[in-house]
Amino acid sequence: MLKITGYKQGKIVTTTLEQLMPEEHFLRDLDKLVDFSFIYEKVSHLYSDLGRKSIDPVVLVKMILLGFLYGIDSERKLEQEVHVNISFRWFLGIDLDERAPDHSTISQTRRRKWKDTNVFEEIFAEVVRKCMDAGLVDGSLILTDSTHVKANVSNNRREIVTTELEPREYIKKLDKLCEQARLGTS
Repeated sequence: MLKITGYKQGKIVTTTLEQLMPEEHFLRDLDKLVDFSFIYEKVSHLYSDLGRKSIDPVVLVKMILLGFLYGIDSERKLEQEVHVNISFRWFLGIDLDERAPDHSTISQTRRRKWKDTNVFEEIFAEVVRKCMDAGLVDGSLILTDSTHVKANVSNNRREIVTTELEPREYIKKLDKLCEQARLGTS
């Protein structure tokens, strides 16, 4: 018998991100194995005690790390992905009823607040190194007929993310895309 599913947007469901997040997800391993708290000490001198509260610098770094690990090549796309991806929200600590940080705020914080310092690059490189040390990230690629293929041959091991760019190259790519957007070019 043919079933036609009707409109279901009016339904209210009580759940948590924790319940929606798969137990065996790569981001659970990342959250468990990498301590991001060192970031606060590295950036505290760049923030004032006055004014509005900023985006949590750990959330900012984690967001850009997600872009790096999952091949999301712009902060605008990254904001959209965080908006709809439950595992990203869980990893960042952004609840279902909260807005994801705006792409322009991420870009401006990275490019202006941390301007004239190497702090962001140092933090990002250290986070990627910690991911590699924990065995979560591999910087190599397997190429077959000019096609990028992720290799994960053991079914018993957790997922290992393979990255195409070095951390510094990824940040430069984000900067270039921000500048193109500012100038209205592609």
